[in-house]
Amino acid sequence: MKTRLLIPALIGLLCWNAAAQTADEWVAQGRTDLTTQDLTDANAAFTQALALSPTNETANVFYAITRLLVLPSQPAGSNFLTRVGFPVAGRNIYDWTSKLPKDTNGVVLAPAGVNADEFTAQLRTNVLLAVSGAISNLAAITDTNFTLDLASNETSMTAVTVDYGDLKLIQAGLCGAEYLIYTLNAQNLSAQLSDLRALYTSGILSASRVLADYPQLLTFATTSDLQSARAAFINGVNAYMIASAFIRSRPTNEVRLFNYDQVQASSEGDFRLTLQDLENSLALGPQWLAVDPNLAVDASPQFVGDTTGRSLLPKFDDNAIELGSFPDLTFGGVIYGLTEDQVEGALSHRFAMLPVGAMPMLSASNTVNLAFTTLTGHYYTLEASTDLVHWQNITNFVATGNVTLLVDSPATSERFYRLQDDAGFLAFFGVVLDLNTGLPIAGARVLSVGDGTTTFSDITGQFFLLTTLPASSSYWNFDELDISAAGYLTLDNYYYGGNGLVSGLQIYLSP
Repeated sequence: MKTRLLIPALIGLLCWNAAAQTADEWVAQGRTDLTTQDLTDANAAFTQALALSPTNETANVFYAITRLLVLPSQPAGSNFLTRVGFPVAGRNIYDWTSKLPKDTNGVVLAPAGVNADEFTAQLRTNVLLAVSGAISNLAAITDTNFTLDLASNETSMTAVTVDYGDLKLIQAGLCGAEYLIYTLNAQNLSAQLSDLRALYTSGILSASRVLADYPQLLTFATTSDLQSARAAFINGVNAYMIASAFIRSRPTNEVRLFNYDQVQASSEGDFRLTLQDLENSLALGPQWLAVDPNLAVDASPQFVGDTTGRSLLPKFDDNAIELGSFPDLTFGGVIYGLTEDQVEGALSHRFAMLPVGAMPMLSASNTVNLAFTTLTGHYYTLEASTDLVHWQNITNFVATGNVTLLVDSPATSERFYRLQDDAGFLAFFGVVLDLNTGLPIAGARVLSVGDGTTTFSDITGQFFLLTTLPASSSYWNFDELDISAAGYLTLDNYYYGGNGLVSGLQIYLSP
């Protein structure tokens, strides 16, 4: 009998001791757990603090952070990481060494039976819950004078002071993540990873093949999350505006987690203006961008669900985009004022852009009139063949528009044509002048340092130089030119970058 009475008494005593701890004491306990990198216990301690004092601002900050950091170790997150192939060993948020298995070429192996839409489902069901909760925690910080000093053993990096502006900026970033998760979940991303891997192994993985194999890809899986995405977008913009104003008004001697960089002041201001234009468009319709009066934006169509992402895609030939195949340069009414050259020119840094020819037309004088879609500034080679095996170079040119008309006088009536985009080529056109007199210099040598190609200026000082350099990066081609002439100092390593034709050069040599 005495034993039966003792056990409830001990339980009651333990519960009383737990309840006897104040919210601040639970916060202190959680911070101690952070110094030992025990995120699970730290998160539990901050949970206890908020249970006692839901408005405790310090507890809200720590709980917002730790509820995100413990996601990989919680059952749902841990099980998903295992399913997609991350080894259990090395899953330490402070020193993450767990990596997906790869083949001998360094390409990630596909986990058996895993569909790509499981990633969006994981984001929607588990990650979103933590992100939205963290946003609510940070929204509880209303004191603009709030600061929190974090010691280096708490951050495992460096000591830092966090203030109201920092927390608002983190809140804005989390709203951005919330918007992205809602948006991704609305899309149909269903595709078996093992099937995609098989296409890669067979050497036939391409954009056109994937789109053909998955006709529902990038259509809407659901539109029920779009209004939630809209709300997240608005909340994110508003939080960013508050954070930006606060951080920009800080005394210059204050160092915080996020600090205002005068060097980036102009770009940050442009970003702020663009966000404001996008938010205004939700209520007022299309808005001309303050940073570019030639463009107008309207964010509202993306939250309606009328236009699928798939319907906005251009035509693909393997991984190349067919020039002139974009169905809607407003991208569903989101942006107005873009030209075909602007869109295709921007994508040419990442994709091969494929010229497309119209049916050749034979004139009365037996010349063949040809029309090809082209990209302004790109260097092209027109080739012809009678057997589709042996090809002859007909002409080279730099495109000056998105359609190029050509004329050929073939020796035979049966001839095939193709247009090659020599994206790895750079063409230079300009004039060499005397620095003192401004007069043209004839016979000046222009040398490409990259491939050794040389040309000479004519009697008007003008020159044209075609180099055969491959792209130096995913964005630009580049070359360095040496320019010399008898009686003048040599100009070494004149640097130029761009795509296709670099024209209008005026190069001055000193006597």
